[in-house]
Amino acid sequence: MKYIFSTGCLYHLPIEEIFLLAREGGFDGCEVVIDQRFMNDGYLDRVQACREILPVHTIHAPFLKMKKWGTKVNELKRTIDIARVLEASVVNFHPPAWLTMEISFTRWLNSIRDFQKELDCGDIALTIENMPRSGRRLMLASYILNDINDLIVFGEEHNLYFTFDTTHLASFGIDIIAPFIKVFKTGRLRNIHLSDSSDHESHLFLGRGELPVARFLNTVRRLGYDGMITFEVSPGELPKTRGWLVKLIEYQLRLIRLHTGAALV
Repeated sequence: MKYIFSTGCLYHLPIEEIFLLAREGGFDGCEVVIDQRFMNDGYLDRVQACREILPVHTIHAPFLKMKKWGTKVNELKRTIDIARVLEASVVNFHPPAWLTMEISFTRWLNSIRDFQKELDCGDIALTIENMPRSGRRLMLASYILNDINDLIVFGEEHNLYFTFDTTHLASFGIDIIAPFIKVFKTGRLRNIHLSDSSDHESHLFLGRGELPVARFLNTVRRLGYDGMITFEVSPGELPKTRGWLVKLIEYQLRLIRLHTGAALV
């Protein structure tokens, strides 16, 4: 099992500092979230240099518009190209959102029969992520494939792998463990995005919400999952001072390792 730190947790910091903090916290590598900085000349070279600090195991396709990259389809293809450069083994993306009228992206998604083959992924596993309900009052299912069962069927029929997000699933007000087991049993689970959540709050520090985090992680261990677990919390959940930041992400990793049966270091 690999324990990964998402750069999205600290997206406001220089990329080099994020990698250094993740290493000091004891993580095995990073998930690089593609953001606006990748449109700047030389930024990919900076990220590539960060591999001397920690390896890049997974890349998250952009969820904000990359104006210079064109369509959502082009953004995804560009992300796969970046994964080859950074030697990442997983690329993750969000399904289209009907609420923001991602119609052309939806049509393209449904037109692909074999994602791994048609996008020339090679050794890279392309994963689709389960998405949350949106809003504080209406709680709309604003993405296509918002139902986890529909997502599983689509992934199996179109040769996609899965990233399972705990806080996204929790937004539906159901137990997260039974759906996780369903995803695991497909044999296609490659990454877990781990955070806590409560009513109307997501991507919380582990222990700050209401999810059965310890029970979930023990289930992960008992099932024999040996892929990636990515720590992915909101930047607002982490302290501003460097010393406390390192202590708290180290504490979170020790908690994760404890309940997944890994040796504490």
